Amino acid sequence: MALDVGSKTIGLAITDPLKVTARPLGTLLRQNQSEDCRKVLEIAALHQVDKLIIGRPVHLDGRKSDILGVIESFVSEIARRSDVSIEWMDERLSSKEAEVLMAEAGVAIGERRKRRNEFAAAVILGRYLEEMR
Repeated sequence: MALDVGSKTIGLAITDPLKVTARPLGTLLRQNQSEDCRKVLEIAALHQVDKLIIGRPVHLDGRKSDILGVIESFVSEIARRSDVSIEWMDERLSSKEAEVLMAEAGVAIGERRKRRNEFAAAVILGRYLEEMR
């Protein structure tokens, strides 16, 4: 399962059992770190996830994004509360790619803003799966 963690939402994506495709799973509205962690781990358990792929936000020039510290703290709490494996994946331009995917899939413009993070998580997961091949 992949996460696109933002300050207000967490986009979720999942792969199939053969780890070939990635699809959006949903978007969580952030509440607080503890509750967000609980929800993510609950969903991971429901889907029998053995690995979380976390989007690492960096600028195009490679500098760390300002929100990275918040995300690292969140990921550290997940690691403390679960034995699920965690890997980082560069998320540069994933939101732009997600916009293109949504347009191609016929997602209405009004829905795109609501679903951007889950599609971005699917892009991140797709990149990870491709890299593993």
